[in-house]
Amino acid sequence: MNRRVASEIAEETLSTVMKKSQQEIKDLFDNAEHEFINKYGTEYQVRVSAFYDDRENKIIRVIVTVDDQKFWSTLMPLSRSDLYYEKNKNR
Repeated sequence: MNRRVASEIAEETLSTVMKKSQQEIKDLFDNAEHEFINKYGTEYQVRVSAFYDDRENKIIRVIVTVDDQKFWSTLMPLSRSDLYYEKNKNR
């Protein structure tokens, strides 16, 4: 897998997801997004999921994984993550 290209895809995807609404990000808890992206003649599989990294403080971790569907990259995909802080009206 071309890690430079996979990293580019992961960072672009993560940036796009982090701009979504709070509800759209929370929807990733139960329904991870999954798509295929062709870049430079290779098809990459992209998955986006989320979970509470710290439920008490309402911090959500958003994770993007990318692989080229070959054996090793499927077992150990490239990943990028970021933290999303839920908006709390009481703060």
